[in-house]
Amino acid sequence: MNVRVPAFALTPKGESSYHRSGKAIVLTTGSANIGESADCDVRYPAGDLPPEYYASIIRDAERQRWLLVRRSQHVGISIEGKGDIGYACGLGSGDVIRFEGQQMALLFQEHVKRDAWQVRLWALLTIACGLLLLAGLWALAGRRSDPIGIDDVTPLEASLYIIKADSVKQLLTARGEDTLLRPTKVLTAEAPTGTAFMTTDGVLVTARHCVEYWIGTALNLTQRFSRLADDDIVKWAIEAETFNQAQHTDSTMQLRVYFSIYDFMGEPKYTFSTADPRVHINTAHDGIFQLADFNSDYYWRTIRPYFQDSQMELGDIMWIDGFDEKGQIALATDADFLSLAKGSRLMICGYPITNASTRQATFSEGVIKHEPQPAAENLVFESNINHGFSGGPVLTKTSGAIVAVGVVSRVDSVSSGIFKHAVPTSEIKIKEGGQDYD
Repeated sequence: MNVRVPAFALTPKGESSYHRSGKAIVLTTGSANIGESADCDVRYPAGDLPPEYYASIIRDAERQRWLLVRRSQHVGISIEGKGDIGYACGLGSGDVIRFEGQQMALLFQEHVKRDAWQVRLWALLTIACGLLLLAGLWALAGRRSDPIGIDDVTPLEASLYIIKADSVKQLLTARGEDTLLRPTKVLTAEAPTGTAFMTTDGVLVTARHCVEYWIGTALNLTQRFSRLADDDIVKWAIEAETFNQAQHTDSTMQLRVYFSIYDFMGEPKYTFSTADPRVHINTAHDGIFQLADFNSDYYWRTIRPYFQDSQMELGDIMWIDGFDEKGQIALATDADFLSLAKGSRLMICGYPITNASTRQATFSEGVIKHEPQPAAENLVFESNINHGFSGGPVLTKTSGAIVAVGVVSRVDSVSSGIFKHAVPTSEIKIKEGGQDYD
């Protein structure tokens, strides 16, 4: 039974020839376009002049959130108190949207419509859920992870690996045959792109952006797409997504990455490509956004996190299965995740770029900063880590055992780099008996 009817109101703040300040416009269609008129006032798509869009407000169906998507490279857009947006961000009730060079601003307010009997039922359900939550918190009181020290994790160095992207191909696949569209982009950077680790199940785990390194790139919409160099990987990625979104045939465009894995002695151990059937990339949490520069529409697939949307980085995980060898790092169980709490002690392992010449693994202590939620959500922690730790394991000690609860993903740009984020290892779906299980 659905008791919520999603809607939102945009209240103009400032006068224009199209809207009187303070007059709210309630929209329940699930989306809205914000554009410009002949005299450059912010206006909604109504009237006799076709608007050129500044931005769109859309509904994220999977997470039931509102997103503000930038559509113009000519007009800067910001959210009061949160700063400029790159190309998309989450909207929360009370956010004020401002447009560069415009007097008009928009107050965004989310609305929920309910019938009277639904309100009463919702109140009863809320009280019941609150009681259950209190009971759960009482049952979990005192169940924090055990202290974890350097002696606990140094024996695991043999299960840590360096991962490095070697080259990228842009391919068109039609009727099962691949056609190379551009010369192969060979990557010559000497520094490793990140860390990987081998589990006790024989699964090699890393962060997705260590291989598909354009994922999460902040787009510069002030630069026209046509001005990007032909061998720019971001341009290739936009071209591929645009082709796949626009085509309705059996042809697809893809970027195939070839990458190598080195052991803790710096010796090459494995070579793979993203087309290998053993390589699994989580795309369930990708966002696909339409971009425009007033001439053409482009599409961009990203896992870049947005304001108020902490789950987007869940897509930043990749794993490779089918190894004969087994590592020493066990993946966390559901009970292990339940033992986590704010303040739980962690140990983060990786190959930072500063140690690239010596190939020396580094272990850094950490602590969970935000209370983990029951549903799958990124782990927010604090630790002294830097570039190169991406893809490394976030370890904790519970009931005397060392387990990996997360995979290092990113540094929080909104919090000035104070907090770090990890993808929970529960996002890894291991095949057992030919079937996927959660």
